[in-house]
Amino acid sequence: MTNGERYGSRSTVVGAAGAFGALVVLAACTVLTTADLMSNACIGDAGQMMCPTSRPDWFRPLPGAVTLLGLVAGLTGVLAGRPLRRPALIAGYLLVTAAMIAGGLFG
Repeated sequence: MTNGERYGSRSTVVGAAGAFGALVVLAACTVLTTADLMSNACIGDAGQMMCPTSRPDWFRPLPGAVTLLGLVAGLTGVLAGRPLRRPALIAGYLLVTAAMIAGGLFG
């Protein structure tokens, strides 16, 4: 199998790279919005403090771990090529979105 058959046309590869770039931006937003859940101490300055919630300890690393898993799934799809690209990118988006929703619900 040649690279042209494995990865598709140039526009397909650029589109997949763009979709992965958008996934990275979504993951960064997820980590920033759930940072208070993952911290051990209060964060903040100038009178605006943000402290960790009183949720169970098992939940605290969950948004970050699921976000990282979504990024790995998306990167695997981009690198694997045509047969796995779309399902892996969809799985990456679903995992990162699930982490953002869970962080919003439990945060």
